[in-house]
Amino acid sequence: MVLSIGGLCVLIQNSIAKRDDSAVSESIGFIIMFSIVITGIAMVTFYGYPLLIKTQVGSDEKSMEQTMITIQNDMKILTFSNVPYRDLSVMVSGGTLETINSSESVQYFDIGYTLSDGSPQSKTFYPGELRYSSSEGEAVMSIENGAFVRRQKFTEGSVMAANPRWFMDDDTGTLVINLISVESTVKQYLSGIGDLQMSMLSPPETTINDCDQTADVTIKYVPDPDDDYSAAWDNFFSGDSVKSGGLTPLGTPGEFTLQNVNKIVIKEYKIKIENM
Repeated sequence: MVLSIGGLCVLIQNSIAKRDDSAVSESIGFIIMFSIVITGIAMVTFYGYPLLIKTQVGSDEKSMEQTMITIQNDMKILTFSNVPYRDLSVMVSGGTLETINSSESVQYFDIGYTLSDGSPQSKTFYPGELRYSSSEGEAVMSIENGAFVRRQKFTEGSVMAANPRWFMDDDTGTLVINLISVESTVKQYLSGIGDLQMSMLSPPETTINDCDQTADVTIKYVPDPDDDYSAAWDNFFSGDSVKSGGLTPLGTPGEFTLQNVNKIVIKEYKIKIENM
């Protein structure tokens, strides 16, 4: 077959046009695939990564709840089992555990009562605390006066996850209050895996008094405004933990009364954080 010069030119032009169309198609395909990849990366960055962080923070906080309960249980062993030392390995996840010495404590408890001879008595107690603060989340957890309490940063409200040992014996009219302070000669911090060493080398200071049964016993919790666990302690005092039916709230925030107390027993334990 013989092609004329004009026919050959047309054939060449058609071939060039097809190559141009193919190149355009490949370019469009590349742009579409590139756009899909970038969109996927953007979706993972803006949606997947925050969700991953949130999941990790939630896991860290659950782990710390168990750690704080373990520490609280070890404090109970120190105070109620006559064991002078406790040494435990702890994992502080996603934040920092720190000591707040009782001398630095802003929050405090006031206990007022009347002796059988009519003379008024009062006790002011600064507990100190072991405090965990999440670095990525908003959780704050503390062991304060024998209780495990928690709250959220920048949010009102708090809960008590584990109660202290306070109780009223209705049969004898005896009120038993266990006060536990945290002592640390220096500010200490722990993040990650470490050892927490605690001691209680001296017996508790114990006060036992007969009370005027006609006079009320008053208990008041005054919080640290920057570390407020009022709701947690209010629920503890008004619930059935101390006595069935709870204590009677007064008009003053955080203040409660208890009636028909014949005898009051106050034990003050001092737990020293040796090292962490």
